[in-house]
Amino acid sequence: MASTLPATPNPIAANLWSDGHNAPEWATSLPRPKSYPAHIEASDLAELIHTKEAGKDFLVVDVRRNDWENAFVRTAINLPAQSFHQSLPALIPLLSPVPIVVFHCNSCTATGRGPRIAAWYQDGLNERGIKTSEARILTGGIKGWVAQYGEEADLTVKLSH
Repeated sequence: MASTLPATPNPIAANLWSDGHNAPEWATSLPRPKSYPAHIEASDLAELIHTKEAGKDFLVVDVRRNDWENAFVRTAINLPAQSFHQSLPALIPLLSPVPIVVFHCNSCTATGRGPRIAAWYQDGLNERGIKTSEARILTGGIKGWVAQYGEEADLTVKLSH
């Protein structure tokens, strides 16, 4: 699938995924990701939200569970990282019609939940030969998003002040 969005170089190195010490406890028994999805900048995601249809042209997946910071990207759905891999067989048919699926956690560090879940999603697509969708990682995660767009109600939903 050819994307019209610029892809930010991915900082994840292959050895980060292969080193079991970098896996969170909940992920140690799960397969290590093989894919290295590209990042998407907050400004590019904001452009998608303003110009495209959520759920049809793009989808934002927040993989945080109990560490919400009282804000989320408007249009985002929540699929917690801790149960994502087990749900992947059911999620692939639901998510794969959407061309760009953007994953994020708190800050999307190289070994964080957002990049790991994005990689598992991309692995699932690749294993099934699905080319209608691609995973992206939100650069900076929700922390970066809120720093840039936290006060813009058309882009960010705040649960409390």
